[in-house]
This record gives sequence, C-alpha cells and structure tokens, in this order.
Amino acid sequence: MIKPWRATCMQVYCNLVNSASDRAEAMVIMNRSIDRWIELLRGVARQGPPQLALFPEFALTGFPLTESAAEWLDKACIDIPGPETERLQREAQNLKIWIGANAYERDASWPGRYFNCCFLISPSGDIVLKYRRINTVFTASPHDFMEEYLERYGIEGTFPVAKTELGNIAMMPCGEIMYPEAARMFMLRGAEVLLHPTSDHGASDMWSWESAKKTRASENMMYLISANQTGLIGGQLPQGQTAGHSKIYDWDGRILSNTGSPGESTVCSDWIDVEALRRVRSLPGSGNRLLRQRLDIYRPLYNQTTLYPPNSFADVPMDSRERILEVQRQAFDNLVRAGVITPPADYSGE
Repeated sequence: MIKPWRATCMQVYCNLVNSASDRAEAMVIMNRSIDRWIELLRGVARQGPPQLALFPEFALTGFPLTESAAEWLDKACIDIPGPETERLQREAQNLKIWIGANAYERDASWPGRYFNCCFLISPSGDIVLKYRRINTVFTASPHDFMEEYLERYGIEGTFPVAKTELGNIAMMPCGEIMYPEAARMFMLRGAEVLLHPTSDHGASDMWSWESAKKTRASENMMYLISANQTGLIGGQLPQGQTAGHSKIYDWDGRILSNTGSPGESTVCSDWIDVEALRRVRSLPGSGNRLLRQRLDIYRPLYNQTTLYPPNSFADVPMDSRERILEVQRQAFDNLVRAGVITPPADYSGE
C-alpha cells in the first residue's frame, strides 16, 4: 500500500544567464539560484516526509536567445549528475524528500548536442529518472537521431517511468503538454503521476496550454503536477513572460491546488493518493478511459505518416537555426503531401 504523499510546486524566479560573458559567470548565477532553491526546500521539508518538490523548466538558466549551440553548450549546459545536481542530491538526502527539476544537459557521449532534460532525485540522493524532451525546436531531440538513440536506450530509456515508493512517476516539460502522444507514452508504460516542470504564462490559456494540462491528466487518468516559473530576471525578455499559477490536477482533470498568482510561492501543494487512482483505474464502465483505448485502429495511419522527419541530425549536430529551419521546411512539405494542410498559392515545395 502506498500512503498518500504531498506534492509541492516550487514556483521560483528564473535568473537568466544569457548576459553572462562566460561559463564562470553563468555558474555564479546558477549557484545563486540553487542557494535559494535550497532555502525554500528546507522550508517545505518542515512538513515532513513523504513528499515531492518540483521545480520549473530550465529555471536555472532560461533558454538560448542569440547563442549558437556551441555557445550555449559552453555557457549554460550542465552534467546530470554533476556538481550542480549534486547540491540538490545532497539536500534530498538530508531532508529525506524527492526533488524533481529540469536543466539543459550536456553529455560527452553526444558531442556537440545538448538536451532539455527533466530529472528526479530520490531521498537517497540518487537520480532515478532522466527524460530528454522529444518535442522541441532549437534543442537536440532524441528524434533527431532516433535510430541510434533507441538502439542505445530502448523505449524504456526514451520514455522512462520510475517505479518508486510513491508510485509510478514520469516527467515531461512545458510545451510537450500540447502533444497527446507524449503523455500517452508514459501512461502506456504505467505512469500514475506525471511531473510537468514548465515555463509558460500560466495565467492565460495561450495556445490552450492550460486546457491541455487538464486534458492530459484526464485522458490518461493520472495525476499531473505542473510547476511554473514566476518571472524572468536579468535578460532581454519581460519578467511577465512566465506568470506562475502552478497547478496540481487529479485523474479527472480537476484542479486540486493552484498558486493563483505570480510570485515566488509554495502554495500549490496537495496530497497525492495513488491507491485511490489505482482503484479508479480498475473500475469498469464509461468513466474508465483507459479500458476503452482502441489503439489498433489508429496504428496504420500513424505508421504510414511522417511529418517532422526523424534522424535529421543523425550525422552531425544541429549547429545553426538555419539548418533547423531547413528541416522544418521538410516537415511543411510532409504536411502538404499528407493532406494535412493546403499550401499557399505561392508554394513552391515538392
């Protein structure tokens, strides 16, 4: 039996490193942010275990604006595990809590590439889950070198689900909430709780992101914990680009907790009852969306359709936005060929 446990969204500011002149200066900014994270974690930990604290997407650095891939790798990407995560790992061990976070990751086994990486730290201080974002624009995606990635990590490593004392936990960041297949993969691998470190507006339903959060939780019958940034500090972007309003949803898409405002906060916090979820998932009838999945009838169309081309950067890393835009033009051509969109009159593609 899994006893109910508390989840808390660590709604924090993002101190941008874009203006840092080099890695040393960027690391000062990052470690200052981690200092604050640790202070907040110690406050949350007073409630006692078992509990999980989730930080927002790339809250240590922000995201690249004018930097090339090589510049961002050198300045802002960290090893996971590495010195920065080890500070959080020690704190998880000291406080006996779970910590979920997100950062730009470099990996020596993938030279010239960096990943948008979600990771989960257990109370023993171990990193028990790492997920590298699939649906991304200017960051390397496992889909860009899919064959080699799947050969190396398999489905289990590409869509990891941690089997823990809190239940089966998965993670995916920010805009991936807009892709039903992303969350569905984790459900099919047994996920019961989906951690969603994000960096969206939060207060509005721009691009239907807020609706998508509710829908992903409900259609997959899982808890969704969505921790959002509360503002961007020290860069070219307005502070209000990320406006807090972190939320926790149950398996019917109901909001259990909502920060309700911007600003640094741990107000978004509630109990997660995995055993109750398991009972609901076991009930017959129309309320059990999982029992009614008819995947086989969709599979032929998925199998015959390619939109964004895979393995586009299998041979060499993405080194410029121009090359990424070239791949996007190929994806546009695929959309036209598939009949998904009608091209404009001046379209000159294949």
